[in-house]
Amino acid sequence: MKQLYFLLFILFLWSCQTEEFFESVEENTSLSSQSELSNLISRLNQNPTAFDDFIDNSNSFSLEFPFEVTVNSENTFIIEEFDDYQPLIDELSSLSEDYIITIGFPVEISLPNYESLNVQSESELEAIEANVEGSIEINCLEYNFPLDVNIFDAENSLTDRRSIQNKAQFFNLIQNLKQNNGFYQIVYPVTISIDGSNQSISSNVNLEAAIENLDAACFDPSLFINSASGLQQFIAFVTSGEFRVTQFIDVNGDDETGDYENFVFTFNSNNTISIVNTTSGDTFTADWQAEIDDDELVFELDLEDLEEFEDLDEDWIVLDFANPDQIELRYEDDDDGGGESFLTFEKI
Repeated sequence: MKQLYFLLFILFLWSCQTEEFFESVEENTSLSSQSELSNLISRLNQNPTAFDDFIDNSNSFSLEFPFEVTVNSENTFIIEEFDDYQPLIDELSSLSEDYIITIGFPVEISLPNYESLNVQSESELEAIEANVEGSIEINCLEYNFPLDVNIFDAENSLTDRRSIQNKAQFFNLIQNLKQNNGFYQIVYPVTISIDGSNQSISSNVNLEAAIENLDAACFDPSLFINSASGLQQFIAFVTSGEFRVTQFIDVNGDDETGDYENFVFTFNSNNTISIVNTTSGDTFTADWQAEIDDDELVFELDLEDLEEFEDLDEDWIVLDFANPDQIELRYEDDDDGGGESFLTFEKI
């Protein structure tokens, strides 16, 4: 009987310590694999797939050396190393009209999770793109590996502790946790390098601030921007989360941001918009479209049938996006004295 009491006492102490530990983790350093900071960390650690979008028009994969492309069925370029991109870029820059880039098959591609595949045809490549979630990598910030990560399940139970050796391991860890809505804890402090300068990071707050303070160029990996690649990157970003309005300045210069503070917007891949009032629970449905018009990226919001959002019903010019988690828009009102409206969506 004494042994039973002793065992129960040990279990009681362990449960108290575990509960205290979990509360500390949850309040201070734990991260949901579904959180926006986790998305930013994933973009920091993913295999780069957006830098060559001007060739393959997709950030779901990148083309591996060597590969061959032909411009307008005339000029062929063999890309065997990074420097070989420049002659192709020079050729595209010299063309005044739209052009067609044809990829030579078979070709090897790599996915955001660092997996490599041999692709035999255009149809096979399109099938892979349809089934792989693309993303835009973030440059300039690097972790100094190794680093330690504690793993929790959806019930906040500690399941494992991992020593992460490289970017591929970190990216795939988060992706695997997303499948079960898992949680994890980066064991701080960690050392990061920004443009070759080391600094110590002691919390999630410090890490998020370091990412958000990166130069704008760090969020734009493309070697060359053409209409198709910019449009594809925008669509991939806008359809990959929920957004709130964090700024709306109307054509009269009035700040009307507060009118939309309780609404969450989801831009679905079927070009519908799902809107939820987080206070009342009311839901709304509208439509969106993105296109290139006169060399400008335009985000069309079709909200005219919804009285609550009629001021947002415009064809907005995209000023910036994915930098790191916002969409910055401008509308020029030619019918009302040339006034301008400004609208910013921020990913939750």
